Order: sequence, then C-alpha cells, then structure tokens
Amino acid sequence: MDEAQQEIKEIKGLKKKQLLWGNLFMLVLFLFLNYFLENGKILFLTWVLLISLLIIIALSLYTLISGTLVGTKTTRRIRAFDRKRWGEKKWKLLKITEIVLLTGLGVGLAALVFNTNFDSPNQTFIGSAFPFIGGWVGYNLGEISRIKKLKEQAANG
Repeated sequence: MDEAQQEIKEIKGLKKKQLLWGNLFMLVLFLFLNYFLENGKILFLTWVLLISLLIIIALSLYTLISGTLVGTKTTRRIRAFDRKRWGEKKWKLLKITEIVLLTGLGVGLAALVFNTNFDSPNQTFIGSAFPFIGGWVGYNLGEISRIKKLKEQAANG
C-alpha cells in the first residue's frame, strides 16, 4: 500500500471519529435547545447562538488570513488533508463562502433578536425540533458521503 492510500485510510478513520464526536455534540446541543425552549429562555439561547457564531466567524477569518488551522489535532489533520487535496485556490474560495454564509446567518439571527418580542404570550415554538433534526440528518449524510468518496479514492488508488 503506497503512502497516498495509507494517508486516505488514516483520514477516513479520523473523519469517522469526528462524525461520532459531531453527533455527540449535536445530541447535547439538542437537549440544551429543548430545555431552553421549554423553559422560555429563548432570548438567552438566541444570544448564546449569536455569540457562538461570532466566535466561529472570527476563527474562520483568522484561518483564512493567517493560514493557520485552528482546532483539535484530529480537526487540524483533516483540514490540512482537505486543503492539500483541494488546492490553495479552491480552499480559499470555500473558506470565503463559509465566512459569508455564517455572517449572513449571524445578521439574520441578530435581526431576529432585535425585532422579535420574546415576551409575547402567543409565541409558539412547536415544531422547532424539525429544522434542527433536518440539519442533523443533512450533516450526517454529507459526512458519510465524503467518507465514502475517500473509500472510492483509496480503492481507485
């Protein structure tokens, strides 16, 4: 087995590990969201999400500008592999797209915070789990398909 196939096999294992941790994180996040929504703490939850988005955007900008990868050892290894595989130009384009989308989400969330009356008694949050679960399923399908592409790439050598 040559070095490239060995690297792909290593990355495949790391991506599976990252998927497992991602699902654990999503489960904990889902439980927190459920708790806060049921106890009427939607404003607090919205601010936490907004601040988290700002931190993620700042880290993404730092990575784009400096080229330094931020995260755990596993995450840095996977991102370095993807960066090398995609090439510098495509990597920068994807990073810029990520920053623009996250900024748009942050602006939308900020508009929600400043333009919604969260104390209104007729606010209903029934069905708020469906978008989260849809995102969770989408995350899993995307990661599984990327892992399968790595398998195919390793098999084709």
